[in-house]
Amino acid sequence: MIHSASPRRRTRERGEFSWVTMLLLTSLLVGGYLAVVWVPVYLVRYEAGLLASEFANKAVRNKDDATLVGDLCSRLAGLAQVKTLEPDGTASLGPAIDVRPEDVTWERDPAATPPTIHVAFTYTTSVYYPGLQKFSEKTFTVDRAQDITPVKW
Repeated sequence: MIHSASPRRRTRERGEFSWVTMLLLTSLLVGGYLAVVWVPVYLVRYEAGLLASEFANKAVRNKDDATLVGDLCSRLAGLAQVKTLEPDGTASLGPAIDVRPEDVTWERDPAATPPTIHVAFTYTTSVYYPGLQKFSEKTFTVDRAQDITPVKW
C-alpha cells in the first residue's frame, strides 16, 4: 500500500515574519502606548491617596480642620500638571487634581471609640493621548477613614 505524501508547510526563511509575530509585536506596541498614557494617571491617584492618609495623620495633633483641608487641596493641586482641553479647543496645562475645600469630606468624630476621621473627595482628571491628539476624562474617588487616637509610647 502506498501512502500519499502529506502536504508539508513551507518553512520560514530566516528574517521572515509570521502573522503571530506581527500580532505579538502589535500587542506589545499598543500595550506600551497605553502604559505611557495611563500609568501616570494611576500614579497620581495613588499619591492622592497617600496625601489623604498623611493629612488624616496630621489631624491627630492639629485640631484646625479648615487649615488642614486647605493645605490638602493645595498639595493635591501641586502633585502633577496635565494637558487639559479648554472650551475654545486649545490645550493648556492645569493641575491633575483640582479640588476645592468645599469638595472635601472631612469628618472628625472624637466621640467614637476609637476617635476617627473620615477624609474623602472625588476628582476628574484629563487624559491626553499623544499622537492621536485626543482627550478623555477619568473620575477617581479617594476615601480614607482612620483612627486618630494619639500614640502612647
